[in-house]
Amino acid sequence: MAGITDVNWRSYVGPQDNGKVVTSEDWQAPSNPREWDDLFKCSNVSNLTATGLVIPDSREDSIDCVRGNAYSFQSCVIQGSVTVKGSIDGLKLYNCVVSGTVELGQYDNYWTKGRAPTRNVSLLNCCSPDGKPIRVKLWDADAPLVLNTKVEIVKIPKWIWLPYFLFRRLTNPKAV
Repeated sequence: MAGITDVNWRSYVGPQDNGKVVTSEDWQAPSNPREWDDLFKCSNVSNLTATGLVIPDSREDSIDCVRGNAYSFQSCVIQGSVTVKGSIDGLKLYNCVVSGTVELGQYDNYWTKGRAPTRNVSLLNCCSPDGKPIRVKLWDADAPLVLNTKVEIVKIPKWIWLPYFLFRRLTNPKAV
C-alpha cells in the first residue's frame, strides 16, 4: 500500500483554512461521490464550521477530520461515515442526520504512544434517517457528549487495535 494516497473531493488544511465557514453555497457534492475516498477532508484546522451541507457516501468517509480542533458540523445530512482521528480536541455534530458510523480516535497511521486521545466530541440533536441509533466506535477516544441523540457506543479494546497499528508501522514506516 506504500505510495497510495487518498483522493479527496474537498480538503481543508490549517492554518489557511482556520476559522473558515463552509456553507451549501460554497460546497457542492460531486456527481460521482463513490469515485472519491473522502468528500470533506480536514487536516490540522482550527475553528472550521460546515453548515447546511448534504455530504454523500464515498469510498471511505463522507467526513474525515485529522488533527486540529474545534470542528463544527451544523444541520448537515451526512450520508456516509464520519472519521475523527489524530488527537482532535473538539468536534460538534449539531442537528445533523448521520447515515453511517462515527469513528473516534487515533487509529491507523495517526496513532502514536503518548498522544492525547480524541476528545471533546459532541453529538447534539442528531439522528439517523431510519430512526435507529447512530453507531459510534471509540478507538483511542474519550466518550462523546450525547444530548437528544440515540447512539450505540462500541468501544474497541486496545488488544484489537494496537497490534494492527504496530503492524502498519512495521510494514509502512512512511505512513507515520
